[in-house]
Amino acid sequence: MAPELSVIIPTYRRADRLKGVIGALVEQTLDPDRFEVIIIDNFSQDSTKETLDELAADVPFTMRVLQTTSNHGPAPARNLGWRTSETPIVAFLDDDCLAEPGWLAAGLSTITADPTVGVVQGRVRPPTDFDPDNMQPWYHCQIINEPTPFFEACNIFYRRDALEAANGFDESIGWWGEDTELGWRVVDAGWGRGFAAHAVVEHAVGWRWHFDNGLLEHNTIRIAGDHPEFRRDAFWRPWAFRREDAGFAIAVIGLLAAVKFRPALLLALPYALWRRPRKKYGAHPFAVVGQMIAVDAGRSVSQVKGSLRHKVMVI
Repeated sequence: MAPELSVIIPTYRRADRLKGVIGALVEQTLDPDRFEVIIIDNFSQDSTKETLDELAADVPFTMRVLQTTSNHGPAPARNLGWRTSETPIVAFLDDDCLAEPGWLAAGLSTITADPTVGVVQGRVRPPTDFDPDNMQPWYHCQIINEPTPFFEACNIFYRRDALEAANGFDESIGWWGEDTELGWRVVDAGWGRGFAAHAVVEHAVGWRWHFDNGLLEHNTIRIAGDHPEFRRDAFWRPWAFRREDAGFAIAVIGLLAAVKFRPALLLALPYALWRRPRKKYGAHPFAVVGQMIAVDAGRSVSQVKGSLRHKVMVI
């Protein structure tokens, strides 16, 4: 029986996580004859390929391992994966996510229930032993309980016709935002969107996310210019992605203006209040505040860069 669904997973230097990722797919309630798994080693240059080959030899479903010859972000790897497949439905999963047993069955039933739906997001939760309310500022975990304007590719299902019409992920974006851009391109083309609350994956917790992605937010500005509905749904205000982004920019203006006009320092007050030290920051709250200011500065520089490049007014 030909599979109905392909699971596409790009991976990069996470050989230690792959056994858990594949093990979770082995536990799926969907008959293993109904899906295939395609994992793309995105030029890891470590033991990833050998680990994947060993895992592929002992699974009940068809599992194919592909490799890229360079790493230009996840978009080329995801495109290689889904274009290698022939199934009518394509699911994307990240290599730091563990799918719950009913994940594929729930996602497949949701997207096939309505032929006008081109994309379906799934639910993403943190590990069961993790309390997001007490998460430190520099830890990150995807938590998705309803449709979002970002179309996160850590857990998402696409109809193949929609992917082909959109020509897949835009590889010119590189890192950060390629999944958001594809989702809006599919929606703008007239496809419906859905949400599968029972298609659940567990997302790992990490601390590097804010540092790694802050300087890539010029892509967010590009997407906002191309897709006004994304800007409406995702931005704090039409002219500011986050409240803190606007606060930082206004604070900088205030500090510069205060050289000539001392009362301009008041412009920095909202940002200072939002980023003040807190007990939950641990033993070194001022160090955490300094890190937050550094990341906010990087984000702002990237957003200004994107505003100038794409002629979109954002601060």
